[in-house]
Amino acid sequence: MSRILFTLTPVTGHVRPALPLARALVAEGHEVVVYTGTKFADAVLATGAKHAPIVQGRDLDDAEFDAWSVAHGAPAPGIKRLQWDVLHHFVGTVPGFLADLDGIVAAERPDVLVMDNGFVAGAIAAARHELPSVLFSVSPLAISSKDTAPFGLGLQPPRTGLDGLRYAALGWFIQKVLFREAQRAAERVVADAGLPARDGFFLDWVQTSATRVLHTSVPSFEYPRSDLPENVELVGPFLPAGVDRFSPPSWWDDVVEARDTGRPVVLVTQGTVATDPERLLWPAIDALADEDVLVVATTEPAGFPANVRATPFVPFDRLLPFVDVMITNGGFGGVQQALAAGVPVLVAGRSEDKAEVGARVAWSGVGLALPTDKVTDATTSEAVRHGVRRLLDNPSFARRAGELAVEYAEHDGVGRAVSVITEVAGRSE
Repeated sequence: MSRILFTLTPVTGHVRPALPLARALVAEGHEVVVYTGTKFADAVLATGAKHAPIVQGRDLDDAEFDAWSVAHGAPAPGIKRLQWDVLHHFVGTVPGFLADLDGIVAAERPDVLVMDNGFVAGAIAAARHELPSVLFSVSPLAISSKDTAPFGLGLQPPRTGLDGLRYAALGWFIQKVLFREAQRAAERVVADAGLPARDGFFLDWVQTSATRVLHTSVPSFEYPRSDLPENVELVGPFLPAGVDRFSPPSWWDDVVEARDTGRPVVLVTQGTVATDPERLLWPAIDALADEDVLVVATTEPAGFPANVRATPFVPFDRLLPFVDVMITNGGFGGVQQALAAGVPVLVAGRSEDKAEVGARVAWSGVGLALPTDKVTDATTSEAVRHGVRRLLDNPSFARRAGELAVEYAEHDGVGRAVSVITEVAGRSE
């Protein structure tokens, strides 16, 4: 059996996808250690894995990202805020994480290192200790390609040669101007780790340096690339079915009754990052107050309209079979859970990787992406109401979501990941 070390960004959307994978590896008899935030210790231990806490690294609760950033000098939302976030959250956290990982690697002597695609320290630690590594994605595929726009802009693949030239120019600007400071900081981090200089854009390093890259999606929800690296494989999502205990809320029978009587059920969720309810939750609840739908909102119960049922958390694998439309700010994991259940989605969000998720939703025909305010990233009640009506009235969206559900069902993401990880680990034993 192998010794496997997970290194995970301490953010819910990065940790939760790894839990079913860790559990499956433990079930096969492997020794699994998961390095991530203390917030996730109980969830990690429930898989049978050992939790290695963040000590010298920054263990920041994802719900506190914005408040922490503002308190530490982050500018207002916009280009400068994007630059600040990448420099301080993506690059600036690496030295502390590396200090922890040096000790963990020495103590646990792993055969392979497994990391999410946002954890730069994992890639550097693997190189520093000459460990093979397996990366799994928690976002749309972010590797630079001549066949796509620069990642993060939410632009669909080029349709003309002029589009291609425009995207190439944008790519040059992003790498050489927009993220110049972050690129130099990343190069210093690599040098300080005692490693040779890396070629290319620093945001690609995690993926290009991994032994294997497992993209947790399906071909119909990812842009085709003629230059896809040979180490990249689309394996399907790591769906968290069975990870969470389920105690039905008091109103659960209302959901069952709505499904049985043909009343549409609309799920409104805003994930765990970018959680200001003014951006999406409140506009969506207001938009649907007078519609003949049952709204399930993932928030604390309050004085909502009569057609709203609220709870802070409900396992999506239990709820989505009853849902007709999911409204979301575009979290990659939640959208994929909806599509795996054949549920069309309405996306309203552009922060983090959400613009890329929304663009793929529109490109694949499984839903709509709404415009949001350039400063606040908020949508409007009118836009949500119109979007939900379109998704419910036009059967093509549900039909296309159903087609993708069939494709998702053909992929066993966790099973394939277990095979790849154990294969890579076996080479180093």
